[in-house]
Amino acid sequence: MEVKGTGPAGRIIEEDIMAFVKLRDFGVASNSEAGFEQHVPRVSQAGSEQEVPNVSQPASEPRAPKVSEVGSEGRAPTEKTLSNPDIMPFRGRRKQIAKKMVQSMYTIPHCTHFEEIDVSELIALREEIKGSGSSISATAFFIKVLSIALKEFPVFNAKLDEENESIQLLRKHHIGIAVDTPEGLIVPVIRNVEQKNLKQIHDEMKRLTKLALDDKLTVKDISGGTFTISNVGPLGGSIGATPIIQHPQTALVSFHKTKKRPVVTDQDEIAIRSIMNLSMAFDHRVADGATAVAFTNRFAQLIENPKMMLLELM
Repeated sequence: MEVKGTGPAGRIIEEDIMAFVKLRDFGVASNSEAGFEQHVPRVSQAGSEQEVPNVSQPASEPRAPKVSEVGSEGRAPTEKTLSNPDIMPFRGRRKQIAKKMVQSMYTIPHCTHFEEIDVSELIALREEIKGSGSSISATAFFIKVLSIALKEFPVFNAKLDEENESIQLLRKHHIGIAVDTPEGLIVPVIRNVEQKNLKQIHDEMKRLTKLALDDKLTVKDISGGTFTISNVGPLGGSIGATPIIQHPQTALVSFHKTKKRPVVTDQDEIAIRSIMNLSMAFDHRVADGATAVAFTNRFAQLIENPKMMLLELM
């Protein structure tokens, strides 16, 4: 291979030497059939158009789509986002969740109450029901018991109207269930829980959860909620949280992981019981801490003695 000069009168200059070295190191002279482009136009010092080697990229190398070629919800990812694994897109459902969370945090003075619930008797009742050939999820029990408690404490199923200086107590219990999906958190709503039995709640919850995971929920499925629950217990490891309320609702309850613990009974004996932690966030403009404690105490009373629910359902 010879070094060709591109300087005045054909003299060899520094750029010629560098180009020669690149060609030699990459073996371009003997590999043009491998898909490399050897030459591109270049303007020399004298102003005439010459050709210099270009060995920067194989002709067959895949190219990341440009902004003009990729569209998603009216916005396209930048080339930087597509090529950098450390950058996630901030749009679509993720961005909508962010907007709602910011609105809620800036609007509602949150207060969180924590409680421990003994779910040993509920677990035993579920096993008894399962033995008869049926199955009711623990979450279905939680939802129904919350509805019973909301009848006694309607302030947590309410909407604050600051403009008219009033708190609207809502008679219908449209309870949202937070579902974690690959596209982000979404909250389908079980309507008229106060009118549904445990089996109906269980079936509706399963139906909505499947639609959420399949990304087939309609606007109606996710709108109109008056109270929200989040059951993060099955995810494991969670002992408490400070959940953010779905504006303009008044409260939200999170159920956390159930663990077996030694507990001192009323007979001053130590027994192993299944204990679940509960976190309740509420709007402190609408309700006070004492009311929240009374609400969770009522919930605990029915969950810890689930057969008492029969009296409430008659």
